[in-house]
Amino acid sequence: MSRLRGQPDEYISLALRALRPLTMRIIVVVCGDVDASARLLLEGLSDEVVVDGEFTPGLYKRVLDERVTLLGNIDEVVLTGDSWFGPMADFAPIMKRMQGGDVDFWEMVENSAGAPKAFPEQGFPGRLETWTWTVVRRRLFTSRAWKDYWSSSGGTHRAIEQESRFAAHFRAAGFVGGAAFASSDFGNDDPGVLSPDLLVQAGCPLVKRAPFTLYPPYLHQQAVIGRDVVATIAAAGYPLDTLWQHLARTVQPKALNTIAGMLEVPTGTMARSTSRTEKIVVVAHVSDVDQAPDLFRHLASLPPGYDLVVTTSDGRKAVTLSRMLEKRNAAGAGSVDVRVTPANRGRDMGDLFIACRDVLVPGRYDLVVKVHARNLRRKTMNVRRYFRRYQLDNLLGSPEHVAGILSLFDREPRLGLVFPPMMHIGYATMGRAWGAYRQPAQKLFAELGIGVPVDLISPLAPYGGMWFARPEALRLLSQRRWLYRDYGKPGRQRYRDLARLQERAVTYAAAELGFHSRTVLTPEHAAITHTALEFKADQLFSTTRGYPVDSILLIQRAGNTGYGGVVGLSRMYLRINHRILARVLLPILAGAQWAYSSARALMGDERFIRQRETWRDEDL
Repeated sequence: MSRLRGQPDEYISLALRALRPLTMRIIVVVCGDVDASARLLLEGLSDEVVVDGEFTPGLYKRVLDERVTLLGNIDEVVLTGDSWFGPMADFAPIMKRMQGGDVDFWEMVENSAGAPKAFPEQGFPGRLETWTWTVVRRRLFTSRAWKDYWSSSGGTHRAIEQESRFAAHFRAAGFVGGAAFASSDFGNDDPGVLSPDLLVQAGCPLVKRAPFTLYPPYLHQQAVIGRDVVATIAAAGYPLDTLWQHLARTVQPKALNTIAGMLEVPTGTMARSTSRTEKIVVVAHVSDVDQAPDLFRHLASLPPGYDLVVTTSDGRKAVTLSRMLEKRNAAGAGSVDVRVTPANRGRDMGDLFIACRDVLVPGRYDLVVKVHARNLRRKTMNVRRYFRRYQLDNLLGSPEHVAGILSLFDREPRLGLVFPPMMHIGYATMGRAWGAYRQPAQKLFAELGIGVPVDLISPLAPYGGMWFARPEALRLLSQRRWLYRDYGKPGRQRYRDLARLQERAVTYAAAELGFHSRTVLTPEHAAITHTALEFKADQLFSTTRGYPVDSILLIQRAGNTGYGGVVGLSRMYLRINHRILARVLLPILAGAQWAYSSARALMGDERFIRQRETWRDEDL
């Protein structure tokens, strides 16, 4: 196993249990450290556990050589690993079918294409994976050619697609190879990546991880639809929570949301059983009392009987809100608790993790609904109006819509958060949503023990700070003893703008615990946002050729446009056509520009003050 953090993910246990009836001996090789409890679990699922260093393809040969005396009565060896999900079907018929073939080795799924294309600068480098499934028979693994292969660079170098190289090498050496599922039957060279759903429908017992881990625009170019793959996996009877637990911890959240099509538009067909009830708490921060009636009106879409906790910043507002709730009969709430909290820069996030820490204790409530009615500074009336409409409609638009969201939590026990997708109307968040928060986020993740891969450009996050969540999914953040001074003035705080940092961290904190996130829209907002996105994307790609993935690579290679003009275009020209010269000149130019803009900002030039603040959006 090439990736093990603490306890093995459940998909590994399922795979080992499926292999047990097929084999005389299972040897599990763990790369890296393994704690006692994890080792005990693996020992119960195998015959031997070997702890080794970093994974390399030569590890297979070395482990077999050290146990050669145990292989005296073994006719074939299965070289496999943790790079697949299964079983999707019974392995036994496949093994029986392949026994009759006069071959020296066979693959489960033929790959004649080699490694999928890597995109390292976009955060998707070629990764060394354990083998999917290659069966090697005695005539091959006792041959001189076997020893020569592993002692040569062809057998030990860090090739990304070592398994296909292995097959090509031994076929060229005169050995006979086969495949349970030939690529020619699926109309492409790599059906394990390009046709995983068709493979399962054809009886293949496994699905590779790769279709869920590659660069999304590349998968879209190949018309690989992850949502279809997931539906096929579910139809095969594979437990999806096992799939999501592993992918949530090992794939960038925004990439996974895109690859697997994890945007939901609840409809009447998603209505849940009326017999199912959860204990729900609503945490509502209200600093703008004028917005409170609209917020409380939306809460009426929740099933009656939820608890309501309202936080506000002074006693007069608290009295006004209490009276307002009494007149509205608390909008269907079972209990109402209005809390006065210190005015602080943490806004609704500080109130959630400090003033309402008690309601986030796992086990007290099944779900927490976080909403707010606060001032949106420096925004026009239209943008403020659309922000509230977008956030509240997409979470609490109607009882039927809410029932659809609750049904998602019913069906998926490891669904951690549900929230609206990133806003891109009225806001310039798209393309730079990390802003200056990426480095502070990585520092926070290291402190909290979060090892989930980080999206490079924008995180999957509830921008605007409203969501449905399981308290258990927030545990890494809620169990920490935050202080109001952590949200203090710039220069005095431990983290840069902790409230916005926490908004961007919640999905990663949940993913570390194996909880995935989904985004949700009403049909009306799906129509609004998709048409807007389609038009904007069409305009952005209007000056480039090829598929979107080609346009993206070109644009990103050119680098930041800045504010356009001759300076920005000159930088882009240097990056594309004179990369060595650009490495020398551009840092000098950037330093000069920073000094100039800083000096103008200190002199009170409003244009340069605004430019220096564009790393963040004050209202998200």
